Amino acid sequence: MHLLDAFARRWQGDLAGWLRRHVNLRQGARFEVVAATLHRLEQEAPGCGWNGYAFARGSLVCGAERGLLLALLARRFGAETGGDEAPATATEDRLAALFGAQWAALAARRLEVGIAAEPGVVAAPVATGSAPAPARGSWVLEATITEPGMPAPARLRVALAPAWLERLWTQLAAERAPSSVAPTVAPLRTRLEFRLVAQLLDKPMALADVAALKVGDVLPITLGEADALVDGLRLFKARVAEHDGRLCLTCFSDSD
Repeated sequence: MHLLDAFARRWQGDLAGWLRRHVNLRQGARFEVVAATLHRLEQEAPGCGWNGYAFARGSLVCGAERGLLLALLARRFGAETGGDEAPATATEDRLAALFGAQWAALAARRLEVGIAAEPGVVAAPVATGSAPAPARGSWVLEATITEPGMPAPARLRVALAPAWLERLWTQLAAERAPSSVAPTVAPLRTRLEFRLVAQLLDKPMALADVAALKVGDVLPITLGEADALVDGLRLFKARVAEHDGRLCLTCFSDSD
């Protein structure tokens, strides 16, 4: 279950970022997401303000407990609300639909990529209006949200249609499965490269002889042992030989 927990934490971070940008910074609030889970409902979900949203992959149904909606409403308009006992107003319903679309899109972007660091990109959903509460056995994303002005923590839920659930299982399975092709790492001795320089001869000459050289002159030399150098350091001695008309180094030996 650790991958489900990791996914829920990613969604929790997405939701916390949304609250910070769209509510806390704009309205001086302190909404905080204190917990998030992905689980199956053991009974029909309570709450109010359930709204459906259609995406290309499938639908999401989003609903928040009324305490959260009233707290957001109070922060948005700077006025006290009537409390849980007062009947829901048209403004409250519109706010639930407006925020529900943004919460559903936030969940859809996370569902597209699983537990990747950055959420994916999805087109804006099409609101399908009020929806029934998710039934027992439905898979839901659930977040618990607090704010100093709220009398108690409130929950936000997003119910997943089968197509979204299949997408999530595919993403998490890819995270769990080991790579079928292990990367091949060559041995260190074959990965390190050096430039080997062969110093074929060292012939002392007088300055006058060098100054007298002209085009067509021939210097007699004898090829014997050559020095093999790396970065100017002599590592080996080798004999110079001819093979197919080319000079080659052979019979390597350690340098003194």
